[in-house]
Amino acid sequence: MPFSRSLRVLMLSVLLSASALAATSVEVLISPTGQITQAGRTVSLRTPPQFIGTTLLLPLRETAALLGRPVQSSGTLIQVGRLVVQTSNRSMTIDNVPYAGELILTPGGDPLVEARLLAYALDGHLVARPGGILSITAASNDVMTAPSAPVSVTPPTRVPTPSTGVGQQTASGSPEARFATNKTSYAPGERVTYTDFSFDPEGLNLSRQWEGMNEVFFSPGEYRVTLVVTNSKGRVSAPTSRIIRVQGASVNTPLSHALRHTPIGSTFPDPLNPAYPALIPVTQSGASFPLLFSDSPEAPTQSGVLYRDQVSGRVRMVAYHLNRLSRPARLYVLARPRSAGTAVQVLRGGSAGGTRVESVLGQVSVLDFLSDIGGPRQVLGAQGSTALYTSPLLAPEQGAKVLMDLQISGEAELSVVMLEEGRPLTDETLRTLAVLPPDTQHQRGTFPGAVRSLTVRLGASPVRVMLGDSASDPALSGTDATTGAPQRLNGNYGVQYDITVETTVPGSTVASFVPRAGPYRGGLTVEDGQDRQIIRIPGSGVLTNGDFPLMLWRTPSRTFRMSFIPTGGSFLPVALVFYPNAGAFTP
Repeated sequence: MPFSRSLRVLMLSVLLSASALAATSVEVLISPTGQITQAGRTVSLRTPPQFIGTTLLLPLRETAALLGRPVQSSGTLIQVGRLVVQTSNRSMTIDNVPYAGELILTPGGDPLVEARLLAYALDGHLVARPGGILSITAASNDVMTAPSAPVSVTPPTRVPTPSTGVGQQTASGSPEARFATNKTSYAPGERVTYTDFSFDPEGLNLSRQWEGMNEVFFSPGEYRVTLVVTNSKGRVSAPTSRIIRVQGASVNTPLSHALRHTPIGSTFPDPLNPAYPALIPVTQSGASFPLLFSDSPEAPTQSGVLYRDQVSGRVRMVAYHLNRLSRPARLYVLARPRSAGTAVQVLRGGSAGGTRVESVLGQVSVLDFLSDIGGPRQVLGAQGSTALYTSPLLAPEQGAKVLMDLQISGEAELSVVMLEEGRPLTDETLRTLAVLPPDTQHQRGTFPGAVRSLTVRLGASPVRVMLGDSASDPALSGTDATTGAPQRLNGNYGVQYDITVETTVPGSTVASFVPRAGPYRGGLTVEDGQDRQIIRIPGSGVLTNGDFPLMLWRTPSRTFRMSFIPTGGSFLPVALVFYPNAGAFTP
């Protein structure tokens, strides 16, 4: 929050001396017990002064009247001099700049403001007298005075101190914790904006420790928020606190607030989401192409061919393997022509290699694939094999993952090969490699239907769409081309789900992602009009808690599209949870 120089002077409590007061100034004296005296007589006020810690607050209307200054009112706006108080939201401005100082409203709506603020707003003076007495005046604007020492007011013993936090005195040379909120009173579910303007006298970096700080409070009451800062030398500030009052009608539930404000890629709490009705998408017929999937044996112990098939036209190749040889090795995807003039173009590709973390291989390769724009067409040599993919050198127990959409003119034999370091990639070497037998836990094969097109039509209530559960979302069936054995691709890893989301309900729609079987990390794309975004799942780390959906997208559009590929190394099934009219949703 920017502050004018004059306002910063006010906040630092630079007070004006009494020696230069104009003779015509009206003076009001306030004793340490809050007694008001003017022209030698005691004045009884309808609203007595109050202290918050060492800060004196005066009734705005009555004090201005005693000082002979007019009060202008318009509805909930009250103006005295250069100070404007908006009682409806408990805000103040001075010289048109927001001021987040102390403010009390009586049950009748009369404000009490800081004495130093009122003196500043009236171009007047607040001066300490002997015996702890304060003098406040409203002098003419042309009176110039010299600064005096800041006033320290001792709080009275008999005047009640409201439950509002204030800063404590800080030792010399220590940093000072300072912050403000945009208001002092909020409705339940209303966002609180904090402005931190803590500083260190030597300009050192500060770390911050908050207590009681929340972006939003959902229950009525008073909440103390405290800040302590520590500089890079380890010096700690005194704590500074503010009281946030929460009252009135609620403007948000925890869920509606989360749906409105959670950033894309972050999670939010919704433990009820597993109970939302399951929606079965409508499967749309459309052009698709085969998926060649190689994940068995997942961790070969010797060099060999891991999968092989003869294909033409458009195909998707997905290979995922770990090196369990006793020495470093590389993973290859090779193409050998089976007809004259055969050419191959990589329409889109993504890969990752050289790590033991399987979920990282899965996530990075998918995100790489979704962001790729493809490569040029290349004619295969009449003899020998062409490497379409070569992994980094893999140490034992490291792995590699590759996804490629290929366009093949003519016919070609595609092979996935693990080859140990030191053996050259030649026709002679490849002829000596055996096709390794599959393991019993993973799949390999050729499966029709690399792309599954779905339409999700939303009503007025939240729903969930399950993916990869092999029930509402059937697993692909195919054949191992090396053995002829039937295969079932559990989880549909490598399948691309193109999902069109349609809604007729006005308001924003939220799409979220929920893990259902275990840890998950991956990615997807969202296309909304001209906007296309690649969303990392999650924004960092691994998504594990099914009670905390990940925010994927928030849009007022009636139609948007998502493209999702389940990633290896993560657990399926997963759920897409949709919230129509998200801003108005209440459980």
